[in-house]
Amino acid sequence: MALCLWLPTFELRLELVRSPELDTTSVALLEPQEGAGAGRILQISERAAEAGVRPGMSVSRAVALCPSLTLLEPDPTHYDAAMAMILERLVQVSPVVQAEERGRIQVGMDGLERLFGSPERQVERVLHALMDTLPRPLVAALRAGRAPGTFGARVAAVAARPGTPVLVEEEGLASFLASRSISTLPVPDEMLERLRRLGVERLGALGALPPQELLRQFGPVGLEARALARGERIDPVRARHRPRPIRVSMDLPSPVGDREILHRTLDRLLERGLAHGDRKGRSIRGIRLGGHLEGGGSWSVPVTLREPSARVETLAYPLQGRIRLSPPPRALESLFVEFFDFGAPSLQPMLFERRDGGARVRAGSAGAFSDGEVSEALREAVRELKLKLGHSPLYRVVEVDPWSRIPERRHALMALDD
Repeated sequence: MALCLWLPTFELRLELVRSPELDTTSVALLEPQEGAGAGRILQISERAAEAGVRPGMSVSRAVALCPSLTLLEPDPTHYDAAMAMILERLVQVSPVVQAEERGRIQVGMDGLERLFGSPERQVERVLHALMDTLPRPLVAALRAGRAPGTFGARVAAVAARPGTPVLVEEEGLASFLASRSISTLPVPDEMLERLRRLGVERLGALGALPPQELLRQFGPVGLEARALARGERIDPVRARHRPRPIRVSMDLPSPVGDREILHRTLDRLLERGLAHGDRKGRSIRGIRLGGHLEGGGSWSVPVTLREPSARVETLAYPLQGRIRLSPPPRALESLFVEFFDFGAPSLQPMLFERRDGGARVRAGSAGAFSDGEVSEALREAVRELKLKLGHSPLYRVVEVDPWSRIPERRHALMALDD
């Protein structure tokens, strides 16, 4: 069983919480700009929709339709922080939580009946847990759908109304899905358009089509869509492990838009991030660079490395490229670097590192290797070589007669594992 929590226009609602005086006006949230160019509308309020403004519309056309339209700059850093707080709170109720996108979260509900009782009580408990994180108007605006599998829960959340969750049991899943629109399917828009041309508008009509015809027309995606429409495919909520990110920031003495200054500041932030105690020697795979813009709003760009690294130069190069491709729309008042995905430890242990800090193994110590004088990394390397070659090819120098007048008698070679 899954519970889908959906808050439409999540980002715009967060902005209206910060500026409640705009709640009864025509408001539109702009899309984050990728480089130079005119902005477009991302989300709109009800009054803006009544005036004819639509998401994806250019700013010039939207203002022409609604001269009183208030345009808000996006603040992705604020939105991501709000989502992180919501996830942290929901994990305290159910250990299985999956974020599909901003404003849409799946919660695994299996086993919660022993803790909270009926399905209605379970949903109430989850919504009540968010009261400490979100303002009450936002919690009241959440749409909740509980059903078998993530797809069924998502469709139930779309059918729900604020304050009235939709609860679907396993035996009624197929009949519930049959009357729903095909637009809820997680398939490409081209496939939805082709289905509509064939007269297929509901999931029930899609489920009634012969599987061989769907396979011929759409390939394996057609069969998967049919299984979802008939309630035959139940995908569980899959909790994704998210290590606690490491974030370092720097307030700039004055707003900065110069690229060279940003690059130098980036290098300093990377050095501070790599020196952070919580990193614990791990390499870095995912980085997020961002900052607060002059005059309000924020800017951020994520980068995922092909190979994890812990070198400043390796981490800085792709970030500098993203700055060139997607520069901040205005000068930055602060800059931050966040490590959100990690790899294996970046430093290989020294093969010849001694635990006691001595400069060399004591002379005449036949059991030095087994007594811990040699590092565990070297011990493991010798084992692997013996398994591969049948013998140890490594030797150590042992003093035998250091005062001998014959040089060959002063030292001897002994197998390292003797």
